[in-house]
Amino acid sequence: MLDHELEAVEVIYSYGVGNNSDFEAMFCEKYNAIARLYDHTVDSAPLKKKFFYFKKEGVGAKKDEDRNTIENHLNENGDSEKRLLLQMDVDGAEWDTLIHMSNSVLNLFDQIVIEVHGLSTDFSEALNGGEVYSVSLDKKIKVFRKINELFYLYHVHANTEGGLHFIGWFKVPDVLELTYVNKKMVKNARPSEVIFPTEFDQPNVKGRKDQDLHFWPFYPGMAQHFIDTVRRNSWKSWRYLLKIPYARIKMNLRSIRTLIGLRR
Repeated sequence: MLDHELEAVEVIYSYGVGNNSDFEAMFCEKYNAIARLYDHTVDSAPLKKKFFYFKKEGVGAKKDEDRNTIENHLNENGDSEKRLLLQMDVDGAEWDTLIHMSNSVLNLFDQIVIEVHGLSTDFSEALNGGEVYSVSLDKKIKVFRKINELFYLYHVHANTEGGLHFIGWFKVPDVLELTYVNKKMVKNARPSEVIFPTEFDQPNVKGRKDQDLHFWPFYPGMAQHFIDTVRRNSWKSWRYLLKIPYARIKMNLRSIRTLIGLRR
């Protein structure tokens, strides 16, 4: 997350709690905030904290038997005038939720921490209740455009459980963890020079190497890659510097082979 005015955040809205709420606990303890936790697949929050308010209810595009909208939750709790943070990991339900969410409600959040699913597949299978959400590429693009109107993408990490796929010329992770910062929070924004993953990122699966995002739109170029490699590795950098052009050539050749049908 961007370390800017985090101490001003009053409420975290967290969707898809599952069996882990360490992030919410750490944030609330550090910044004296509260967290409203929502998940219709578990009966209680995984941790008992005085600043946790759990409700067994999911999130979606409209209110139904076991779900409700973010707007309705905000109104129920009287939080619309407060400083807010949104955390969402709902295994595919994010697309319908966000596409039907008004810009005015979306703009209430200072930052968004979200995991998006099914980027390189035609559907996103939700673990929450076993539903399968059919999500078109057009809908995914519309959601990203909607977020990009109001927010800057600040950090990205490929979830190692999802894998990588080649689609045409492009290497696409199936699951991405994204952090967005509201444009009203940032002045004089400039293109990122960060090489992902950073030294702070960790693989989601033990024993499985983290996914390098050394490709468009996350890659700032080979020159910045060289600089970042030297910064991270100091005098040992020469071994890694030699690998950079080789990796770029290898990836481009793989894309060409995929494009002409020699491999999948």
